[in-house]
Amino acid sequence: MKLYSEYFPIKYLFSNEGVCLGLDTKKCSYLFLASKRGMMFRRRPVGDKVVENLNYNIISIEDAIRKGGA
Repeated sequence: MKLYSEYFPIKYLFSNEGVCLGLDTKKCSYLFLASKRGMMFRRRPVGDKVVENLNYNIISIEDAIRKGGA
């Protein structure tokens, strides 16, 4: 099951794999991700679409961010 919102400055994604929270500001975006494999907090570029591009899959998002490819 996935529950997410992309329409507000504070974005959220809840799924069976974990939780992903995002905050968009004019200068940057912040991403907090918690899963069974751990937690991470990253500063991302404005308008970052990593969550959308990886089809709201927390494990894929986590892997991409850890590898630095997203």
